[in-house]
Amino acid sequence: MTVTRVFPLVAFCLGCVSPRASEMPPAQLAGSLRASDTVAVLALAAEFGIPNPAGIRYRFMYPSGQLVGCPVLTVESPVTVDGNRRSWVELVVRRKGRDTGGHRCQVPDPSEATVKHEARWVASSAERTDQTLWRVYDGDWQADITLGTNVSYDSATIIVQAVRRRTLVNQIPAVLRRLFGDTLPVVDASDIRAITRSHRETHVYEVRTGQMHGYVLSVSIVAGQVLVHNISSWIS
Repeated sequence: MTVTRVFPLVAFCLGCVSPRASEMPPAQLAGSLRASDTVAVLALAAEFGIPNPAGIRYRFMYPSGQLVGCPVLTVESPVTVDGNRRSWVELVVRRKGRDTGGHRCQVPDPSEATVKHEARWVASSAERTDQTLWRVYDGDWQADITLGTNVSYDSATIIVQAVRRRTLVNQIPAVLRRLFGDTLPVVDASDIRAITRSHRETHVYEVRTGQMHGYVLSVSIVAGQVLVHNISSWIS
């Protein structure tokens, strides 16, 4: 029997996992940036293969909506739908110069990738990423989730439906249940963000919930049942 542990996992990283700001159509962006900045940002997006962005958002924001540090934008292409798969391209565009505190704004390292400049904005091919979400259903209910390498859509569906239907089976070792309790935490299936394979045990899946904080459930699938072997929490 594989022995697993239940422990709190806490990580601090300002701005690494920020609340997702609402995307702004490019026309609306002009109201929050100078006209020359808008032209520069859209020009960079076009140079990196996003000629008609579907949305643009500030990357790092306080929950109140206030901008954090140097202006950093994420430009998103229109979403392509292929069955249950939804994919798009994101490009990070950074402003050069200094923030209000006088600190130099981060710019890409030109030795690592293709870097292009437009006015006081800069973008790098290293920060152009392909994004994919998979739409998982349970009747009329649905959720869009990131699936890691070697995570099949069918396995993800079994896991998500078990979370939503509250049919998870507690397989946490008894010795640890005495410390942390017998009852599994209530997890909202709508909060599931990603399902990946464990690096240590290939038959185990890691189910991550939340944006600023949440749970990581280590589970396996046996005879159609989803067994929970470990639970940790995280916070950014």
